[in-house]
Amino acid sequence: MIKILKVSSQVPILVSIFSFLLLPMTAHAIGDIHLYAMPGQWAQDLPTSWIGNLHVRYFSFDRAFDRDGDKIHTTGVYGFQLIWKLGHVQRLSDQWSLTNVVIGARAKVKTRIPGERHISSSGMGDWLTTNYVGWHNKANNLHIGTGFTLLIPVGDYNKGHQINIGENRWKLYLPFLMVQYRLPVFDGLFLIELCCNIETRFKNKDTGWDDHDLSEWNFIFTYYPSRETRKLGFFVQPDLQLAINESELHGKGQDDGDFFTFGGSLGVIYALKPHCILNLKYTQELIGRELINGTPPPEVKAVHFMLAYIF
Repeated sequence: MIKILKVSSQVPILVSIFSFLLLPMTAHAIGDIHLYAMPGQWAQDLPTSWIGNLHVRYFSFDRAFDRDGDKIHTTGVYGFQLIWKLGHVQRLSDQWSLTNVVIGARAKVKTRIPGERHISSSGMGDWLTTNYVGWHNKANNLHIGTGFTLLIPVGDYNKGHQINIGENRWKLYLPFLMVQYRLPVFDGLFLIELCCNIETRFKNKDTGWDDHDLSEWNFIFTYYPSRETRKLGFFVQPDLQLAINESELHGKGQDDGDFFTFGGSLGVIYALKPHCILNLKYTQELIGRELINGTPPPEVKAVHFMLAYIF
């Protein structure tokens, strides 16, 4: 599955010619919440409305983190994702709301393998549905929500392909919890947001790989210089993933129960119009160790362009 090429006596380069069959598209992100979340997303005071979101993401990596957390060279991978979301917010009362979201994607991925031909793949990714109930207090500075997300394995997948866009497995994110706190600071507004989940990953029956379940903790800290307009904001978005158990291959444990990754984003958010919001961010994985879906977690670098419209 994994082939080692030594280009000198001291520098081994890990060339995973076949391993990306096991590495789904979401593994090319720091975490699944981090991939999709943007500042202000966990507000629970929106009126009854529809929300559309268009998201373009470029990512690349040529290094990964081994079992000890050291960086190793790996097959160069880069690609684009086009992600779209359609959500509906229904006000249940002044303080309660119900949100339902569907997420779909298309992607194109290429590898750069020294001395080998380049390999590419494109197609539709798996679909997700997110559903949660939200509440905010009467002061409207504390917002809380809970629900679940389900990944439906309808993306393009072929056992014989070296790169697959779809994961060929179900994933359930339950519980799915979110909190937003709004804090006035001088003339501005500081948003503190947290979203966390327990991610249960089911087995890929074609490969026999049952990836470890994990918990993701995604924070977004946003500052708007103007509390009245909230037209321009700056944010940081750290993200932590922790394994809950170990992976299994055909029922045999893989001793990767201490898997973790930590990374984050820096970004800017700008309201083109009151109901049209632009979000730009740069993402990088910083540290990690062990295995994710049978391969070392990659040192992902990515640029995101996200446009949201409320109607």
